[in-house]
Amino acid sequence: MQPARVEVARPAPGERSFLKWAGGKTRYASTLVALAPEFAGTYREPFLGSGAVFFELRPARAVLSDANGELVVCFQQVRRQPAEVMALLDTMPNTAEHFERTRRRDPAELSELERAARVIYLNKTSFRGLWRVNRKGEFNTPYGAYDRPYYNRETLSRAAEALRAAAVVESDFETAVDAAEAGDWIFLDPPYVPLGGWSDFKRYTAGQFGAQDHVRLCAAMRRADRRGVYLMLTNSDTEFVRELFGPQFQTLRLPTRRDINLVGRNRGSWDLVFTNYKLDRAARQTPDSRQSPGMARIGP
Repeated sequence: MQPARVEVARPAPGERSFLKWAGGKTRYASTLVALAPEFAGTYREPFLGSGAVFFELRPARAVLSDANGELVVCFQQVRRQPAEVMALLDTMPNTAEHFERTRRRDPAELSELERAARVIYLNKTSFRGLWRVNRKGEFNTPYGAYDRPYYNRETLSRAAEALRAAAVVESDFETAVDAAEAGDWIFLDPPYVPLGGWSDFKRYTAGQFGAQDHVRLCAAMRRADRRGVYLMLTNSDTEFVRELFGPQFQTLRLPTRRDINLVGRNRGSWDLVFTNYKLDRAARQTPDSRQSPGMARIGP
């Protein structure tokens, strides 16, 4: 017997994350949710980023986690006291001078509320929203000089409402995956194996994210698979990724865009989507896939 799909609260038109994250899945969240399994447990997202798939799915139960402590504090504060976060953001002007002061502030000297506002401010005013830190953990993306509001009150308020159904914790991905139980669904969107140049997204924490982390991730996924956990992983279309994850999981190839690329003609790209459950023909014919005829199954 197939388990019932977990109860979800469908998002209202235009509902989305309050953050823009390099490599985030805002544009493809509906496609990925359409490829979700019939699951009855908890939704888990160990690489939180912008949480685009979470906001699209709106599950009744979720555990959201990330190794980026500043990102986790931001989500926690938006969930707990969104009005206070917005009030603090209203005091932060979108200028190069204020950006530089905010960028250089040590998060350890700030309250959690101030840390949350700092994350949103830097995310929306830095160059292309790229969250990049050096090995000391210091934010080093330059100012973006964008002449637009850097947060939307309605979007942030709706995000806070959705987050009430979620636990948000700071955690290494392996710990998060190992905590999953039979019937849970884990969506995994790690820092991608680099294609080169501006597609290198691995510097979002001081510890970086390299080849051995992907090997560790694959091993954790295999353990979860044996426990009856449903899994979906997205990653770049590279030989390393295919050789590591391809033999273990079913594979789809999804046309995507890399908005972080400075040259428009180079933004077209491909993602690989791996699952440990079968994707039927109806599930693959999602609205986004019909607009992207290159989407194809390449696994067994």
